[in-house]
Amino acid sequence: MLEHRVTEPPIVTSGGQSAHFSRRGKLQQRSLMQHLLKTANSFTSTELLGRAPGLTVGRVLYRADRSSSNRDKKLIKIRDAPRLKRRSSAVSVSEPGFEFSAFAKSMDVLNIPTECEKSWYLALMAPNVKGSHYAWLDPSRLYCNQQAFKDCVEDLVQPFQNDTIDIIAGIDAMGFILGAAIAHRLGKGFLTIRKEGHSCVETKRKNYSDYTGQEKVMEMRTDVVKKDLRILLVDQWIETGGTMEAAIALIEEQGGTIAGIAAICIEDSKGGKRIKEKYKCSTCVPDHLQPQFNNKYLESFKAFKTKFPDMQNKSE
Repeated sequence: MLEHRVTEPPIVTSGGQSAHFSRRGKLQQRSLMQHLLKTANSFTSTELLGRAPGLTVGRVLYRADRSSSNRDKKLIKIRDAPRLKRRSSAVSVSEPGFEFSAFAKSMDVLNIPTECEKSWYLALMAPNVKGSHYAWLDPSRLYCNQQAFKDCVEDLVQPFQNDTIDIIAGIDAMGFILGAAIAHRLGKGFLTIRKEGHSCVETKRKNYSDYTGQEKVMEMRTDVVKKDLRILLVDQWIETGGTMEAAIALIEEQGGTIAGIAAICIEDSKGGKRIKEKYKCSTCVPDHLQPQFNNKYLESFKAFKTKFPDMQNKSE
């Protein structure tokens, strides 16, 4: 028999279920298992944490088999530990067959799932609600989830783990977020490619058309890139390819070498296809989901209409 002392708040499962036990009581393994199966039967793995100010925290890990004959044979482990913050158990990943909308409906943006498919975090991206003057979705919503952000970065760097990379370059503005995170992950420096008018040092400039068709100018400092410097170039998204191709030109005109391109998604536009044909690229989008991104509408957007009525896709 194992003893477990808990004070308020009650023990909470990663799925949001609460298990109310007496503050000072003895829990038998069998009765605890029966309670867990009632409150979290749909999970294959769950972690429960009960925080007791001034006391220890008991952590209960279990695996519930869906067949009733095997349920009582599963092991329950209770470990005492110092005070811990509530968190979910480690994410296990499988593939493919991910149902975007079903997952998003049950997924709060800050919640960390116990089990998920590869690239699960793509369902966290929010649809455009403001019309054609904006991008068709907001990928940055996934950065709010610590596990999603981590998994996104890991997926992007994986193809380059054994490559020679001297520095990471990120494109203003959203490429700064992913680029800096990738630079930190790989232990490399970070070079910013800025929009016109933000740099006070000597720069090289390049005209380009962005995804809206607007003519713009980007610039990059001249005292970093040199001949044969191998650069991993990062942006959040590649839609038409105009912004990325301008950044590539800036680097190559100064003698640098593009070691690779990393972006959450490279759409199959003419520019996107040119980039994928010429350079080693890394994205987070599985092949079976690429058509949704090319069509600029994700199945996961349906869940936003249900859970967030004010966040329906209103692209014009």
